[in-house]
Amino acid sequence: MTWLLVVLAIVVVLVVAVVAISQLRSRSLKQRFGPEYDRLIDEEGDRRSAEAELRGRVKRRSTLQIRDLEPAARDAYAEQWLTVQQHFIDEPAQTVAEADGLVQTVMRERGYPVDEFDERVEMMSVDHPQLVDNYRTAHAIQLRSEQQAASTDDLREAFQRYRALFSELLADGAPDAETETDAEAGSDAEAQSETNDDHDLPERGAR
Repeated sequence: MTWLLVVLAIVVVLVVAVVAISQLRSRSLKQRFGPEYDRLIDEEGDRRSAEAELRGRVKRRSTLQIRDLEPAARDAYAEQWLTVQQHFIDEPAQTVAEADGLVQTVMRERGYPVDEFDERVEMMSVDHPQLVDNYRTAHAIQLRSEQQAASTDDLREAFQRYRALFSELLADGAPDAETETDAEAGSDAEAQSETNDDHDLPERGAR
């Protein structure tokens, strides 16, 4: 009888350990992916399938050699963005398309896959889970724009969402050797730039 109780106790401990490990893994994925975790569970209809997909994304991301941008490249891309933005009032649809192109160009230079939109989104969800919905929404609006089914307000929203991702890609691509003081100064400058951008993106009819 004693040995049977010991076996049962061991089984209970093992079951509890397995459940605890599973819960810990789920909690870790949820913390890492944020809203993407919940979105995928809703889409898959099953937590295990969703978590397997997310772990697969992390594994694929680990095979990529993501590179920092050279300071000159970051400055050049920032200038290109400002140039594109200035055309919004006259050509909002073209501006959004060019914004999408710039995002892809930066992703390519940093080492992300860019051939398929789904793959781009999945890799972005690993590194920038809070912004991946911006990418999906902006891309969906752009596709509607190609069918001439997006309003100017829609295009403005798409451009702003692309801008958030673009800014993050540039900031995230800063060399690790950047000092803390420089990083803080850069963050302040970017925050001010985003504030200015919200006012600088023109309304139609304004000059």
